[in-house]
Amino acid sequence: MTRWIWLALVLALGGVQLGCEEAAGSNVDSDNDGVPDSEDCDDASPLAWRRVEAYFDFDKDGYGAGTLQAFCTGDNLPANAATVAGDCAPQDATRWRTLEGPGLYYADLDRDGRASSTPSSACVGTDLTGYTQTAGTDCNDSDPKVWELRTLYLDQDGDGVSGGEPSQSCTGNTLPAGASETSQEDCAPLNSSLHQVLSYSFRDADLDGATVPEEGTLCTGSTLPAGYSLTAGARSDCDDTRGDRWQLISEYPDPDRDSVGSGPAEQHCAGSLPEPGYSRLSSDCAPEDGTRWRMESYSWRDADGDGATVAESGQVCIGNSLPKGYFQFSGSFSDCDDTNAAVSVTWNVFADTDNDGVGAGSSVTLCAGTTRPAGYSHVGTDCEPGDASRWTELAFQYRDADLDSFTVATSGFVCTNGTLPPGYTSSPKGTDCDDTRADLNQSLQAYLDEDADGVGAGSPSTFCTNGSLPTGYASSSTDCAPSDALRWRNLAFQHVDADGDGRTTPSSGQLCSGSALPSGYATKATGNDCDDANAALYLWRVLYPDRDGDGVGVPPRAVLCLNDGPVPAGYSIYGFDPDDTKPTIAYPPEDEGLEALLLGE
Repeated sequence: MTRWIWLALVLALGGVQLGCEEAAGSNVDSDNDGVPDSEDCDDASPLAWRRVEAYFDFDKDGYGAGTLQAFCTGDNLPANAATVAGDCAPQDATRWRTLEGPGLYYADLDRDGRASSTPSSACVGTDLTGYTQTAGTDCNDSDPKVWELRTLYLDQDGDGVSGGEPSQSCTGNTLPAGASETSQEDCAPLNSSLHQVLSYSFRDADLDGATVPEEGTLCTGSTLPAGYSLTAGARSDCDDTRGDRWQLISEYPDPDRDSVGSGPAEQHCAGSLPEPGYSRLSSDCAPEDGTRWRMESYSWRDADGDGATVAESGQVCIGNSLPKGYFQFSGSFSDCDDTNAAVSVTWNVFADTDNDGVGAGSSVTLCAGTTRPAGYSHVGTDCEPGDASRWTELAFQYRDADLDSFTVATSGFVCTNGTLPPGYTSSPKGTDCDDTRADLNQSLQAYLDEDADGVGAGSPSTFCTNGSLPTGYASSSTDCAPSDALRWRNLAFQHVDADGDGRTTPSSGQLCSGSALPSGYATKATGNDCDDANAALYLWRVLYPDRDGDGVGVPPRAVLCLNDGPVPAGYSIYGFDPDDTKPTIAYPPEDEGLEALLLGE
């Protein structure tokens, strides 16, 4: 019955009693849901008014769980309540029922397509993926890689070889590592380093590389372990209990322990080293001396220990090296006396009586120390054996006997101290005209200077001088007046003044003179003398005849040789007289236009 039907019934029943005040209090409906408060389980909510029993449905899948509970509700149950119980997964809305009943299901939870052989009672919903109604044989439904039970021989020690007792194993397409369906006969199932039995024919118990014959079998790995083999080693072991002994070898007593023995051989079982007190060498030349054991050849001796050797060959008993004084190679030089350490060097020298480092005479051979004996030299070319300041000859090409620094060409050799002495040289300087006098050294050519004007004349004469000519001679020969001291050279002239009026006329030539040309001769013009024979006439003048004597003449003009004095009578410097017959007319009439032009008006 819905809420509205209930409401209609209440109204119908209440309509007969409207106005009956005595029944009003029992029909109060506080939430106006049509159900009086006395019957309403929740009079504060118009959505709930009746009580029902249901189960809690936590995941709201329509299936509840647990015991019945009372709910105050309206027309519909609350979302978290259900009337059906039995939810096998109360917190999972996708599952609510258990696979049970006549229709059995078998799980394939690992999705390998093979179901379990045992029926499943899993909690499911509508999705039955992973379940089938056909029984399977999956022995492990949680691992898709395995599904079949097999009887296997396992590899318990992980050495890749199975063995031991068989057991049931859940497998797939491949067997577990090292497992097989047939036994591989692991001889040590619990030891990963051992799995097969191998035969051996030789032993090397001390692992020294030498073997002894011995046959047997051994549980081992892929190969025989060290100390077991099918073939003999490189050598037979004389003692397979000690790794330091494997060979029978001859050894010789070595009382001085220098590693070289002597005497008769003894057979010992030994290793790479001989027994203590024995050696495998038998050539000890000094059995009781540990510092010597072998004979060594030598070719040189240094008996006096001075470092110089003499040729001597033989043999000596030694240790690591030849003893002092014995050598296979020569020293730095041969000893001239191997009985005296103070002398060792053979010197071929020359007597040096003046001790200048250079000897003379025939060479002598001396046996001495490492330094040259005093009073001797390795050089025998002393040109002055009694003079310590001179010992070597040097060539010269020039001499200056008077030491005036001027030389003469003459060559030879002179005994020196390594430097040419004064007066000898290889380079010329001038040519000495008299090498016996220091005041005469230069040969000069000169000319007789009769008038003592410093310039000579005539044929030359040669003098041996000190650089200065003798009195009365000059170095030049150009005196044009040998007997006149005032004249000695020819000077050129281009102008002359014959009348002495101070004005020249062109004329060239040469004149024997002194320091300058004489008066009347010059290299530059002074004026232009029109008559050089008359001192009163020297100037060319242009004049006009003046017949009327008024000071102004008329053409034609006349050019006269005069001076710069007054114009002679009958002439004028002007030539524009309009009428030279009338002295009163000397100037032409005025031309006003010409005058204005000239005056710039």
